[in-house]
Amino acid sequence: MDRPGFRDNDKELNKREIQISISNDAMSATLCLYMPLYSDTTKEQDLFTYEQVISALSAQGVKMGIDDAMLHRMVEERIYNESFIIAQGKPMVNGDDGRYEFFFDTDVKAKPNIRSDGSVDYMNLKLFESVKEGQLLAKYYAPTKGIFGFDVKGKLLTPKPGKPKSPLRGKGFTISEDGSEYYAAITGKVEYRNYDLNIANVLEINGDVDLNIGNIDFDGDVNIKGNVITGVRITALGNIYIGGYVEGAVISTQKDLVLQDGINAKGIGKIYAKGNITGKFFENAEVYTEGDINAGYILNSNVTAVGKIIINGNKGVIYGGSLTGVMGIETPRLGNSSHTVTMVRVGPAKKLQTDYANLLIQMKEIDSQIEMYDEVMAKFNTIKRAMPEKFDQQAYTRVFQSKIIKTAERAKYEQESKELFDIIRESGKACVRIEKSVYPGARVFIDDVVFQPEEEMDHLTVRKLNEKIVVRDYDDY
Repeated sequence: MDRPGFRDNDKELNKREIQISISNDAMSATLCLYMPLYSDTTKEQDLFTYEQVISALSAQGVKMGIDDAMLHRMVEERIYNESFIIAQGKPMVNGDDGRYEFFFDTDVKAKPNIRSDGSVDYMNLKLFESVKEGQLLAKYYAPTKGIFGFDVKGKLLTPKPGKPKSPLRGKGFTISEDGSEYYAAITGKVEYRNYDLNIANVLEINGDVDLNIGNIDFDGDVNIKGNVITGVRITALGNIYIGGYVEGAVISTQKDLVLQDGINAKGIGKIYAKGNITGKFFENAEVYTEGDINAGYILNSNVTAVGKIIINGNKGVIYGGSLTGVMGIETPRLGNSSHTVTMVRVGPAKKLQTDYANLLIQMKEIDSQIEMYDEVMAKFNTIKRAMPEKFDQQAYTRVFQSKIIKTAERAKYEQESKELFDIIRESGKACVRIEKSVYPGARVFIDDVVFQPEEEMDHLTVRKLNEKIVVRDYDDY
């Protein structure tokens, strides 16, 4: 409660008045029953009545949210010269947007954990999330309309209704009749990203893959709980998970490859992945990925990653062989005390630049073909207007369809060229970060310049700046 401000003169001080103040947002009103301070007596007819105050509130536009109990108390108990909140509006509450509740882990990342002692735990990698047929996957909660409000003047405050979420799309699930619950239609591996919900068949092999099992070519995920022996070939459109080690095998996946152990390819094994590759170790292997590589160590291997090559753990090392990490390389150690020749490269790879140039050439050739189709179609349209009887609809349709095919082909190449351009541009910032030691024998290539340490160096970052190699502290990148 507040005492009202004093009046400027005796005339105002002796003025009986109902004082009403409304907040700027009209969400509250205060009331003060002002009685002259210097009145010798207060006559009964001078006392404020409930009807007088209600009438004054109405005259000021206060219609809603009136605290009737407080008003009666102020009048009946003759509470004068003090301000009280006498009316309050009701704030509106905006509606909640629609939302999904998921009943499985939607963020499974097959990356090893770094233990407190700096070692790397590859044995407890969570490879993927499995579900069983009939299992509840997700529940949708519809948006709410919100709650209406009002101010003390009676204005209706309309809430903003919540926005609905898009239905989940994908395959391998069923939807309840009311559209609110999603259930697994099959047993398999579940993945979710940006409203895409998919359950894929998983080829499970509980032992080793050897010549008795033979080659594997599968259009889903492959989960091998044993080892992969020399001489076999594994191809998958989905992810490949291998619980043991890999020898001299050929492995190709359109997604990620996860090795809970590692690979010693004996100089004959090859790995290709369109996604990321994770493994404890890579020895004597040829590896190519369009994503990142995470490893405990890499020895005497030829490795290319369009993303980054990241070596984890205190004992992590790269030595021997030739490695390219287009977007950068991070490792505790590079080379060894025996000064083994170890070559690493970062930055725009020549292959990427060649691929980008070839895409531009292909797009230019397609543009010429589309232009030719446009000219032919223009001639057809001229004939159709001038001599309709000679217009060949079938020939026109064939040309039109050819143009559609070429236009789609060009759009595909254009998207690929944009992605390559972004990679080439971003890879210009790539560097090599060596947390512990780099040894003589190691060579770091960035574009056309090379860094060759003449002595052991520690804790550094190597990058290219103004056409020169710059060596800085490891943390300065």
